[in-house]
Amino acid sequence: MHITPATAPTTEKNRVSIQSLCVSRLRAWVAVVVMVTSAVIAGCRGPAKPAAEAASAAVPAATTANQSAISIRCPVRGAFGNGPTYYSQYYEDYILGYVFKGYEHGFYVDVGANDPDDSSVTKYFYLAGWRGINIEPIPELIEKLNKSRPEDTNKGVAISDKPGELPFYKSSKNSGLSTLSPKIAASHRTNGYEFTKILIPVTTLTAVLDEHAKGKSEITFMNVDVEGFEKQVFSSIDFKRYTPRVIMAESTAPLTEAPTYQVWEPILINNGYIFAMSDGLNRYYVHKTEEKLLPKFIEANYCVLRDKLEKGLHLDGFKPR
Repeated sequence: MHITPATAPTTEKNRVSIQSLCVSRLRAWVAVVVMVTSAVIAGCRGPAKPAAEAASAAVPAATTANQSAISIRCPVRGAFGNGPTYYSQYYEDYILGYVFKGYEHGFYVDVGANDPDDSSVTKYFYLAGWRGINIEPIPELIEKLNKSRPEDTNKGVAISDKPGELPFYKSSKNSGLSTLSPKIAASHRTNGYEFTKILIPVTTLTAVLDEHAKGKSEITFMNVDVEGFEKQVFSSIDFKRYTPRVIMAESTAPLTEAPTYQVWEPILINNGYIFAMSDGLNRYYVHKTEEKLLPKFIEANYCVLRDKLEKGLHLDGFKPR
């Protein structure tokens, strides 16, 4: 889903040190982060390229039995969509880049990959030397993926809970709104979007992974952006055989801030995943065997909230305040 939040790229470099930050709920945490007067701001900067990130890793340091100091170095997010450092439509590669800072190699699975360059979640990682599987049913976009990502596996199919063929509603104006859901397509039509109905092949995610990821030691992260078909995607993977370290998925109804994750989140929770954070558009989960990544998500969440304040965005969404 393509969104157009207000952007005001900043060059300010800040470094923060937060003493004894401990709250029980996200909204309370946000209020403390925004209003806390004990925070000392001295600098906050980010790398120009993924390879430079290892040197700026955040380093927790215990001071007493009851107190701790956390040093967070926030990369500069800049504008959404087309780089030069981050390429995703929102905070996706910014957050994952922070969490996996210093990783020279990784393997991703992008379900609903869309364009390989414009608002891509994985371009940042491909340029850093990572490789993965891009799944995209629109033929023109698969052609672009094959040209731009020759070292990735690019699959021209859609994912559902059963193999076969399904009607696909292809948006002529915004490919990111294309969907397998006739209900969502009908809703977009009332807002002036036009769709072409085509028949496309569908398969399960397990089948794709059996073919292209069986020899991989891990799936570092999986992104799911399928415009209302998330439940079918998560129902199609055998989590006993494939357990991505991190899973992220678009969690609001297309073009709105209305949450939709309640429909599919139980599948992840029941398969050992722990909610890590929300950026307002996407929700992030870590497998229970990867709890060590949770502190990184807490730090990334702080950086996202700070950047949202500077850009004038809803702290719990993606639209301008």
